[in-house]
Amino acid sequence: MNRMARAGFRIALLQLKVGADKAQNIENALAKIRSAVADKGARVVALPECFNSPYGTQHFPAYAEEIPSGETSRSLAAIAKELGIYLIGGTIPEKCRTDSKLYNTCTVWSPEGSLLATY
Repeated sequence: MNRMARAGFRIALLQLKVGADKAQNIENALAKIRSAVADKGARVVALPECFNSPYGTQHFPAYAEEIPSGETSRSLAAIAKELGIYLIGGTIPEKCRTDSKLYNTCTVWSPEGSLLATY
């Protein structure tokens, strides 16, 4: 049995208010992640769907980015590493670099800041 399983852990499920400013949406998410870890002791944090953009596929073209090189992915990787947490990155509009299609993609980040999975 690993140490985390024996000691238990806290998971934070965040809800966020988003607006039209992508950078502000990302900063708000980072602040809420920091608070969940510092104030509540969360070791796993999960963000909501479309946390970096207004909700709706009509917004995807303006907010889409490549994963893991985009602004949101870089921010999530950095904070997961900084705080040593597992981070479930809700969903963001993804622009696929191989076919240029848009997807609503969830990312999962390790405590080392590595991308573990996408869905």
